[in-house]
Amino acid sequence: MDEIKAIICSDSDMAEKINTMPYNLHLEDIMDFLGFCESTTRKITQQQGFPYIKTGIAKLTVPRPMFLTWYFSNCFYRN
Repeated sequence: MDEIKAIICSDSDMAEKINTMPYNLHLEDIMDFLGFCESTTRKITQQQGFPYIKTGIAKLTVPRPMFLTWYFSNCFYRN
């Protein structure tokens, strides 16, 4: 995972995208980062293992570090 993280963060556009993300992500932020439509992003967020915080309201909240850990661990092809 560290190799993937180093490669991704070496891309200046990706590094800027990560650094400008808010600390607490909402559905719209995740949609923007992944580049998916709302329905696809909702399906992803409902998968087992997707990190989120239950806040007692319907709005999805995901701390950026938890999201990035999930992203680096799950969004790349593995042999």
